[in-house]
Amino acid sequence: MHHSKPSINIILGPPGTGKTHNLLNLVEDELAKGTPPDRIGFFAFTKKAANEAKERAKKKFKLEDKQLLFFRTLHSLAFLQLGLTTSEVMSRDNYREFSDAYGMDLGAITDGMDTGGVITTDNRFINEINLSRMKGLDLQDHYNNSNLDVSWHALLRAQRSFEEYKTKREVLDFTDMLELFLQVKNIPQLDVVFIDEAQDLSWLQWNVASHAWSKAKKVYISGDDDQAIFRWTGADVEYFIRMKADKISVLDQSYRCPRLIHKMADNIIQRVGNRRPKEWKGRDYMGKIRYHAYSEGVDLRDGEWLVMARTNYLLDELERQVKTEGLLYKRNNRLPISQKLLEAVQFWKKLNDGEEIDLKAVKDIYSYMSTKIGIEHGHKQLKTADENIKYNMESLAMHHGLLMAGRPWDVAFDKVGNRDKEYLRAIEQRGGKNFNVDPKINLSTIHAAKGGEAQNVMLLTDLTRKTQESLEKNPDDESRVFYVGVTRTKESLHIVQPQREGGFII
Repeated sequence: MHHSKPSINIILGPPGTGKTHNLLNLVEDELAKGTPPDRIGFFAFTKKAANEAKERAKKKFKLEDKQLLFFRTLHSLAFLQLGLTTSEVMSRDNYREFSDAYGMDLGAITDGMDTGGVITTDNRFINEINLSRMKGLDLQDHYNNSNLDVSWHALLRAQRSFEEYKTKREVLDFTDMLELFLQVKNIPQLDVVFIDEAQDLSWLQWNVASHAWSKAKKVYISGDDDQAIFRWTGADVEYFIRMKADKISVLDQSYRCPRLIHKMADNIIQRVGNRRPKEWKGRDYMGKIRYHAYSEGVDLRDGEWLVMARTNYLLDELERQVKTEGLLYKRNNRLPISQKLLEAVQFWKKLNDGEEIDLKAVKDIYSYMSTKIGIEHGHKQLKTADENIKYNMESLAMHHGLLMAGRPWDVAFDKVGNRDKEYLRAIEQRGGKNFNVDPKINLSTIHAAKGGEAQNVMLLTDLTRKTQESLEKNPDDESRVFYVGVTRTKESLHIVQPQREGGFII
């Protein structure tokens, strides 16, 4: 039987227009029409996104996991269709073993469950070898095109060692899985296929996706070429821009960006030569844009903030400033200090104010005190204490070995390191009221903030020398990065003008 080609629908979603939400609505429409759930493919870039889509469909249509078998990343599709077991795929332990056996330092190995299952390392060689495969290039061609500051022989040696290790151990890496999938005839029987965040797919992933949908009737591809900022991981936005479609629709209403932000974003993106033209509107609110000569000029104490810089190096400088100012913040969603310590200081202040706390809180406090200095010997375990009652400073001093009653926390908590103490004191001096709350400031690189948003955004326009070179070589990419940065804003945007030679001019 001759199978006709699927109809291709491209959905372009500018910032804040609800791309994923729209895609999930379409999944629901298909299920409501009676398309069997096991004939729907939903392929997302990250495991998290694929699972969210799956959970939503399960809930609404009372389905089970096994019915939604094809809600996954492309890597995991290849894994499924090739019938592999986990022992046949390179694990973190394999990478460590390879690193020891061949004397190649891989640095931090992330298991990449967030990035579609790809294990990443800090090793330049392994990354470049993988990148050439993602782009579908011979290693020599990739090397000649990329002006890498590594020797060709060293790169070739690394490639041979890596291949030799995999053969010896009989394991595949994630890219092998994709390449093998393209060779097998085991294509899933799917009627409708959805692709999310299409601008981030590499040449190889595009091939895997089109192999997966070759028997389908309809394909929905959702993404935004203007937000394609992952070229360095192999993403091939040009493939997405060139792609022929039966229907192209644009989600044209942003629920995030005010009018002024939309106008600025539009000015930035118009600098990009090769893109899909699209018109969209900001929400019905003017918004604010302020320019500052220095980052210190922005008051971060009120409201919710997303603070972004182009690279981690620039973010480090910013982090030092925020710390000195005594502001509680997260960096890439992580606190710079333990939550437990923050709470323990809070509990101690309560005790000093004559309030009572429960046993768990007492134990947390005691964990920051040394025996014989802060508490008597043997009281760390609080064996005789009762968890059903509350404790005040007096009862702890009388019955539970507390020696430091009434002293300030920074004297009592002798086990806390000086850097943490300094930072906590700085927070206290700035009013201390933001001590026990979830921080409203998140520091992030622009790349890591993709998909995020905040009431207030501060954007540093500085570039490091390396980024400056990349701007000269590929100005479109840098414009896209700052376009993503600007469009995280829900209300006010604060632009810090370049402090160095050659920043990005907004």
